[in-house]
Amino acid sequence: MGYNFSKRTSHFTLPKQWASMRVAKKLEKETGKKIIHFEKGDYQGPDFETPEHILKATVDALNAGYVRYDPGPGLPELRDYIANEVMKERRPGTKPEEVIVCAGAKNALTMSLLTLLEDGDHVIFPNPGYPPDEVWAKYAGAKIDHTPLNQDDWQYDLKKLDEMITDKTKLLIINTPQRPNGQLVENPEEIAELVLKHPDLLVITDEIFSQVIYDGKKHKTISSIPEMKDRCIVIDTWSKTYAMTGWRIGFAVANEEIITKLSIFLQDSITNVAAFIQRAAFEAVSGPQDWTYEKRELLQHKRDLMVKGLNEVPGIKCITPPGSFYCFPDITGTGLSSQEFTDKLVVDAGVAVVAGTAFGSQGEGFVRVTYAVHDDDIHEGIKRMKDLFSK
Repeated sequence: MGYNFSKRTSHFTLPKQWASMRVAKKLEKETGKKIIHFEKGDYQGPDFETPEHILKATVDALNAGYVRYDPGPGLPELRDYIANEVMKERRPGTKPEEVIVCAGAKNALTMSLLTLLEDGDHVIFPNPGYPPDEVWAKYAGAKIDHTPLNQDDWQYDLKKLDEMITDKTKLLIINTPQRPNGQLVENPEEIAELVLKHPDLLVITDEIFSQVIYDGKKHKTISSIPEMKDRCIVIDTWSKTYAMTGWRIGFAVANEEIITKLSIFLQDSITNVAAFIQRAAFEAVSGPQDWTYEKRELLQHKRDLMVKGLNEVPGIKCITPPGSFYCFPDITGTGLSSQEFTDKLVVDAGVAVVAGTAFGSQGEGFVRVTYAVHDDDIHEGIKRMKDLFSK
């Protein structure tokens, strides 16, 4: 039977970055062979369980009866803590009324795009970058422009970015630390100079890995620049910092006028984020941070292990990412395209990665590899890759 779907959904497709996972799961089921999962954008294994004090806070909240509606924009004490503590350096002077608690970063991004964009607007996404499919910008009727990042260091090409911005450009999207390559945006001040030349241009800065940065480096954000305070929507989440990926809770910070619109959107769509999960999130940000520091050190160890191993695989070169839990190795030395490499690796070696082209055309010649896995899986995955490409 055929259905008359809305024309706005004509571009709907399953996310490209999940394609590898679907193939890997199918192979695992059909062959019984263990697949090494370097394709998942998630923490895997016993090294990364949600901290006990957060789990306890969740259970306590449930037992205390926090299973009813909460205020739509979020738990007041949580919004207050985000404004006064979490954003203290990232957006000085933030008020609680400029914070909204959402059902994860994707929810915040979707609402922002649908609230701000309309037919004929232009929005600039990094290439490669996130989100790779820009589905909700297209749904809003906007035109997508891709600004290519420099492949040697994955920084914005300021000249090309400047040339791309027109009077129709409504939004610029920034990821830092970046997905899929784990690099930091090093020049927010220079990007701000370009933005400030255009009075109506706003920035969505996606910072979900803001607390997952290594080697003593610090998170830098365009929202900390005073002139950009009311020109930015900052999006962050508890997913990556506290291994709460499946809890679906994050937040957005922006001018109160924008937050008011987002609050209406949220309350008319999902009503509010679950009350007991918000109380768990409050315990996460305001409670002990020892787990976060320990896991950051553990992730740095795993990153170094993965980078070293990848650079020992024939045809692969990998620079060290200073943030996130992803590597983005160059695989052009194998003579394969990103998709050919990905397909061959999972079928012939049982190792799943994501083709770089899932994140834009500039991802050709690269693949995304997750290292938030057990050390044994890193060793085994690298061994399988060496065996395959040494032939």
